[in-house]
Amino acid sequence: MAGDQAPEMPQIKMSQFIPMFIMLGLGKIDLDEMGYRPFAEIFFGVVQILCCGVMGLIYKKIDAMSDDGTKINIPEVKQMGQVVSPATKQTPKEYDMAKIKDQIKQAVMGAVIVCGIYYKWRYLMPLVLQVVMTPLQLYESPLFQVHLLGREVKRPYPTPNPFGLPSAPPAPEPTSGKKEKEVKDKDAKEGKEGKKEAEGKKAK
Repeated sequence: MAGDQAPEMPQIKMSQFIPMFIMLGLGKIDLDEMGYRPFAEIFFGVVQILCCGVMGLIYKKIDAMSDDGTKINIPEVKQMGQVVSPATKQTPKEYDMAKIKDQIKQAVMGAVIVCGIYYKWRYLMPLVLQVVMTPLQLYESPLFQVHLLGREVKRPYPTPNPFGLPSAPPAPEPTSGKKEKEVKDKDAKEGKEGKKEAEGKKAK
């Protein structure tokens, strides 16, 4: 129907292409031979600390949000066909708080995994990727855009899928068509009842 708004299309982000260019660049340049390994290690540590500080600031801003009790419908989240988060209703503050907690947890887990890979195999590529991708993904996140840049982003936010592409918000239900059908069914029912009543009076 004309009154229904189509869902926003997912946006193409830089973080979807940067890893490919980094891997291509590291395939041609040997940072270890150039003596940049200590610098990569230092940058990795500094970037993780700074990003954790920024996420802590976002957490404080969310915690200071006013809560008027207005709730938004949060659709279920599916990954690989499995429901990982059921549909629910939350206030904007509750929703953003849950999102920042998930974001902090993912950032910590990512840093721990990269540290484990580097400690075991001494690969520089995951370290360099994390140095670039962590701040870039943090900047692109809806929470950063809303609470630090003051931009308007519609909740619920698009959910990244396992391939790194944002999922489009669910399409709105065709409420207008449903209402029209209900009205037609009601009219038809009333018409049948009126016809029966008229036939009953005629028989009398």
